[in-house]
Amino acid sequence: MSKIGWPLASNRIRRGSRNHTFGMVRRNADGSRRPHQGWDFEAPAGYRCYAIADGTIERVRDVGAYGKQVILRFTHDFDDDGDPDTLFAAYCHLSRIDVVEGQRVARGEQLGLTGNTGNAAGMRDEDQHLHFEIRTVPLPGRGLSGRYSPLVVFGRCPLDQAIRKAVS
Repeated sequence: MSKIGWPLASNRIRRGSRNHTFGMVRRNADGSRRPHQGWDFEAPAGYRCYAIADGTIERVRDVGAYGKQVILRFTHDFDDDGDPDTLFAAYCHLSRIDVVEGQRVARGEQLGLTGNTGNAAGMRDEDQHLHFEIRTVPLPGRGLSGRYSPLVVFGRCPLDQAIRKAVS
């Protein structure tokens, strides 16, 4: 089990808004709530993104709303029960992918560059972002099932101020 780092050199939730965090935080046109499955970190296209832990590249794909995506398999004892859990970190909307499926990576190793692929296409300035998820399975369905808030891994949410260092 490895220590946990952050996916970017500077990590802050997009626009400092809870709307870009995990959970039933978004609204449809009719006012009903809808889920957001991860955190959106502020990141103009072309920023380096890094492995948050030692692990293996589970999937590399370019599909639908997520665009270019890397999924990292890693272990972490997030519930402190002494039994490490296998989790998956998904990095989405990338412009470039620097790893291949099955590749072992170390925490802090570059995985690719942020971008605006998938449903982030056309976003500009402060809306460009890295969509980041923590999953219990590599490819969960819609909604929140098969996902955890990244808060369970990182221990804090960079809503108001950027976090620039690794955490253990």
